Amino acid sequence: MARHQEKSGGTANCVIFIGVFTILAGFFWSRTPGMICMGLALVGLLHLAVLVHEQITEAKFHADMSPEEFEHYCAAVLREAKWEARVTRASGDQGVDIVADKRGMRIVIQCKKYSKPVGNRAVQEIVAAIAHEGAQRGVVVATNDYTPAAEKLAASNEVLLLHHLDLRRIDRLLAR
Repeated sequence: MARHQEKSGGTANCVIFIGVFTILAGFFWSRTPGMICMGLALVGLLHLAVLVHEQITEAKFHADMSPEEFEHYCAAVLREAKWEARVTRASGDQGVDIVADKRGMRIVIQCKKYSKPVGNRAVQEIVAAIAHEGAQRGVVVATNDYTPAAEKLAASNEVLLLHHLDLRRIDRLLAR
């Protein structure tokens, strides 16, 4: 929700920017400042087009998506953050739903679309998957919270537990 409001605010600011410089361009039209203002308004218009394109094409979460669709959503969010992310096949994945690489770092991700808090098993599986895939870090992404036991096990194994809304900030969260 905050991200949507942030983008809407950016769009509104961009429209104001375009309006102000278009008015100034009209006021100073036949002189050099008018041309500069019109150029700035055009830059604002191009920026607005990029913002709208990002809003239209970004991965969107839907509460009624299947667990497999949730995995593909998470991979799409990672790709938006410039990760090379691939969804593994459903069976025999050794507890890994997504393998993602970026700048020499490999992470393995398990996606849990649960209505209840995620427990220890997801953390145990991702810890095993780190070694199996030769990854530096493991991440569990869920639509719900985590049990205290899962949080404790994750902390002792340096596994990152995320809510799906936090996935867009994964680079900053992994840097901690």
